[in-house]
Amino acid sequence: MTSVSEGLLAEARRRYPQIQFSSAILPDLDGIVESSFANVLCETVIMHLEPEAITPAVERLLAILVPGGILYLSWRVTEGADRRDEHGRLYAAFEPERVLRALTATQVLLDEQVGSVSSGKLIRRIVVRKQSADSALPPA
Repeated sequence: MTSVSEGLLAEARRRYPQIQFSSAILPDLDGIVESSFANVLCETVIMHLEPEAITPAVERLLAILVPGGILYLSWRVTEGADRRDEHGRLYAAFEPERVLRALTATQVLLDEQVGSVSSGKLIRRIVVRKQSADSALPPA
């Protein structure tokens, strides 16, 4: 049986054969080298993780960014208790601090909650820039 991700990867490879596509699973992202991406987009994914995996997942997403790289992260805000949809997908109810505590070495460029046009659900979106080694130094 082919997963949805495998089908999407196959389509991406067909459309853009000059680009290398691969698959890795949060929170570990095995096989992805640290400091290897200028930009990382994680759109409505972390809400499907068990709450205790969210902070390590965000830390790992930052680890694969180069210094000065940009992380776009969003999730559906689930109030109250965790929920599962008709397909068994988890929608974790978690405090935003699970994400925010992993973003200490970053510059926040955007942090907002908006209503999704497609689902009508509340979405939290955060965009951060990973600090570079020299940006952490005090000015001379």
